[in-house]
Amino acid sequence: MFELEILDFIVSIAGGVISFMYAEKFFPHRFVNRRKSIIIWSIVYAIEQVAVSNLTTYLSPYDRFIIIFPQILILFVLQKIFFVQDKAKEIFTVASFVAGWEILRFIASPLSHVILSIWSPIWTEIFNRLIALYPTSTNDIIFRMEIINRVAIFIVLAICRAVQLTILIFYLHVIAKNFTRREYELKFRDSLFLIFPCVTVLFIDLTVRLTAFSVHNGAAFLIYEREPATILLLPIVSCLLLGVIISSVILFQNLINFKDEEQKRLLLENRAVEVHREIEELQNIYDDIRGLRHDLHNHIENISACVRGNVELENYLRGMSATVERLNFSDKTGNPITDIILHQTRQRANKKFIRFDANFTCPKNFDVYDVSIILNNALENAIEACAKVDREKFISIRSYMRGNLFFIEVENNFNGGLEKDFATTKSDKNLHGLGLKNIRRCSQKYLGDIDIKVSENIFKLTVMLYKNFSDAYAQQ
Repeated sequence: MFELEILDFIVSIAGGVISFMYAEKFFPHRFVNRRKSIIIWSIVYAIEQVAVSNLTTYLSPYDRFIIIFPQILILFVLQKIFFVQDKAKEIFTVASFVAGWEILRFIASPLSHVILSIWSPIWTEIFNRLIALYPTSTNDIIFRMEIINRVAIFIVLAICRAVQLTILIFYLHVIAKNFTRREYELKFRDSLFLIFPCVTVLFIDLTVRLTAFSVHNGAAFLIYEREPATILLLPIVSCLLLGVIISSVILFQNLINFKDEEQKRLLLENRAVEVHREIEELQNIYDDIRGLRHDLHNHIENISACVRGNVELENYLRGMSATVERLNFSDKTGNPITDIILHQTRQRANKKFIRFDANFTCPKNFDVYDVSIILNNALENAIEACAKVDREKFISIRSYMRGNLFFIEVENNFNGGLEKDFATTKSDKNLHGLGLKNIRRCSQKYLGDIDIKVSENIFKLTVMLYKNFSDAYAQQ
């Protein structure tokens, strides 16, 4: 039937367009003109499909499975021509596309069988009534009914193919949507993890094909005629198999994310050990500086009393006194580490002409390492945001207790235009953008959390920590 050949060509063109749009979600284009690429890809793909289909027309239903091998080959060739190569992903995209398209035949085929089985008695009834109502020649009636029947078959098959293509588009869209880590370089084991479900689906498809047909007394019978329940079971099995491929992609992406989080956690743990050691050294240095400042201040006062009247020596000693005073931090938070953090932030803010107000006290029952992480990340983000402001800039930080809850508030102005989910605006997303995550991680360690409010280009971060939990944590 000529019209069915046209339908197959149209479906093949649609399959070519879908396969191109699916591939471009994973690979960069080689050519600028996307429209021409789609047209050439689709035509080549359709010609291959129609040609191979015609060559396999005279094969038995058992042997027609070989049509997928030229299909796989042409998809590989087209991907290498039109997209930047990535062998591992190429194998996955081809395997997932072919597996989905082939197994979906067992949704379209039962559907067409059901519709045609409904149409057959209707067509017979129409034929009998036409013979009774219009006493024309039998050949004329048969000719007209043949046209009606061919049109009906064309419409039924077109509907079934449309259903098959629609489900294929949805299936590929779900895969592409959940394949979020496209920049991740697939290793050999990763490729096997993704490809095995696709290969499994293809072999199940081959097995079903071998059992879907039987020959008795020289006549071919479909499995639907022998086992009517398969009309419902085969579409369900096909959808479940597609779900297996989709689930493998989702699981793979979750494993990648877990692996990255695990590496970050190990990095933070190693860094935590180093920071704790540095904190101890800084505390010792801070105590030594305080003692040295106190002793030098007393020595300068004693020497000043002895040389009073000598202008040059008095000026010299005043200079020494001013230098010693620089060793005294203006922020008294109750902990030397947080004193240093606020002192350094104040110096950086002054250099960038940012007004810095601090009313912060560090509780003794919290790990200063965790508090320093919160302060460093929050103040670093605030300075970075304020540096881009053209008008008056300010940063304020304060802390307070409400019962057993300890709050840290950091407020600053900014130019606006925050990224979604407050992600980093820096180019290297892997190295930056962890500030708020680190703050939240430290707050959740004390059964707390963070709250962010943005209004009129004012960014306000509130961190809550639970005091009683920190007491229990400190005793462990």
